[in-house]
Amino acid sequence: MSAAADVVEVKALRCDAARNRDRILDAARATFNEEGLDAGMDVIAQRAHVGVGTIYRRFPSKEDLIAAVLDEILVSIRDLVAEAHAHDSVAEGFGFYLTAMGQLQVDHIGFLPRLWSDVDDEVRREITELALDLLARAQAAGVVRSDVVYADVLSILWSLRGIIDRTAAVSPDAWKRYLELVSQSLLPGGAALQNPPMTQRQADAVARSATS
Repeated sequence: MSAAADVVEVKALRCDAARNRDRILDAARATFNEEGLDAGMDVIAQRAHVGVGTIYRRFPSKEDLIAAVLDEILVSIRDLVAEAHAHDSVAEGFGFYLTAMGQLQVDHIGFLPRLWSDVDDEVRREITELALDLLARAQAAGVVRSDVVYADVLSILWSLRGIIDRTAAVSPDAWKRYLELVSQSLLPGGAALQNPPMTQRQADAVARSATS
């Protein structure tokens, strides 16, 4: 076999491997969303039309597979927060952020127990920095009351998980009305808040407990 043919064969094998990986991740995402994170690897393999051994060659454990899908979800979150920044209207951008984060939880309902886990990685730090800046811009523009902190926003997003879990099978859009109601409390002009917000350390502790 010529050197050129060797290169073509290697490229073809890499393409096949990449396609298999994409099929596995797509199948894992769909299966976990439907059956939860306890779903078996055999179910995912069947859905991806690959052998269980193929999955384990790519992902040595189910935990590795879950982590790979979560990495993709985190990138999606980072991208949507960045998209919120791109809105010409600060108000529309902040509203888009809250709604898009709610929809993302609906789209990845099987991963909600792990979505907010406190893992110190680059993408999570980017998300936090972007979200903090988005909140600061909204407050500077008079869109969000000045005494709101990022932990308050996180609390709203965490609370959506419970609404989505409880209502998804009966009223899939119920979370949207809940978000509208809660969003009204963020507007300037309301009475002063009497209770202090969580500290960032407390918020991190809540995020860690979300994995249990």
